[in-house]
Amino acid sequence: MSDTQLNTSAAVGLAQDSKSPKKKMVWLEMLRIFAVLLVIFNHTGDYGFHYWATLAGGYRYWLFMACAALTVMNIPIFYMISGALLMGKEESVQTVWRKRVLRYALVILIFTFVQYLYISFTSEDGFRESFSVWEWFVTMLSENIIVPYWFLYEYLGFLVMLPLYRRMLQNMKEEEFHYLFLLYIVFTGALPIIEYLITKWHTILNISFNIAYITGDLLVYPALGFYLIRKPKPTWKQLAVMWGLSLLCVVYTCLMTEYKLDYARQLSEARVGTFFKMLICIPAVTVFLTARKLFDTSDGKGITLHPGVEKLLLSMGSCVFGVYLVEQIFRNLMYDFGMVMVDHLPNFVATLIYCVVVFLAAYLVVLVLKLIPGLKKLL
Repeated sequence: MSDTQLNTSAAVGLAQDSKSPKKKMVWLEMLRIFAVLLVIFNHTGDYGFHYWATLAGGYRYWLFMACAALTVMNIPIFYMISGALLMGKEESVQTVWRKRVLRYALVILIFTFVQYLYISFTSEDGFRESFSVWEWFVTMLSENIIVPYWFLYEYLGFLVMLPLYRRMLQNMKEEEFHYLFLLYIVFTGALPIIEYLITKWHTILNISFNIAYITGDLLVYPALGFYLIRKPKPTWKQLAVMWGLSLLCVVYTCLMTEYKLDYARQLSEARVGTFFKMLICIPAVTVFLTARKLFDTSDGKGITLHPGVEKLLLSMGSCVFGVYLVEQIFRNLMYDFGMVMVDHLPNFVATLIYCVVVFLAAYLVVLVLKLIPGLKKLL
């Protein structure tokens, strides 16, 4: 597997092959597009992500709960792409800070200000009453200007730790990767579920026994991407097993979510999302491997796309980071369009169309923004 070179937009895996700087892996671009669509869907409330919670039982209730549970694989997919493309590189600490950390911090600085300007301009109190440079600066440092931007700060932490993560993963043996993945499944998935079933989390494993620095998403998902991309493509039999395991994970997640709702007797995003992320690693890996199996043609196999389609996917993939940065503005601007869709179509279908339109509108604007000198390197 050849090394790869990643630009500032590493949060969504905007990478290029080092031997062929203009050549990108189309299947990774497809995964980026898919993941950012899931990000948009995650913020659609009762018309999309929480639509299942508005239903009074029945098969649609369980089906749409399962869909909501699956959408939280968006961040794991982004991290797996970054791991696949970044972990094999050799860069000094100084290079990582100059090329990645500081440039990424600049992205946070610029786009938190853009979001703050938009919030101030659309405030009911008016721009003069709402706008404060000091408030923006303090909020930028200590909070999230908008909810989706939590990921910017988490990924900045990942970049700061990148030299250490690289050294660790590059020197790990096969059995050590297996051990890491097993620890993650046990301590972030199985154990919390067992604790809840037995004690409703009134009694948990002693908090002093904490291995979160090893089983955290910032290490495990990049490690998965780095590990999987160096392996041969899976067989169809292996994928069938993975999809079967993924189905079991989703079913169990939905049952545990319903069990908690019955116990808590209160519906909130925090409550319903408790179990969504615990076993999502298996479906996320399954989607990652399936995309590679179908569309990775590096071994002479896989689906060869029409050149025009491939060019469009590469263009969209190169804009995914920019789309993520501005998608909330477009969700707000297109809210009325979404309501029109809801009035004429089933809620869930209308929301899917709304998400695609938001993505396309943001994509077109980002294409224009990338023509501005300086912004192209950031987006």
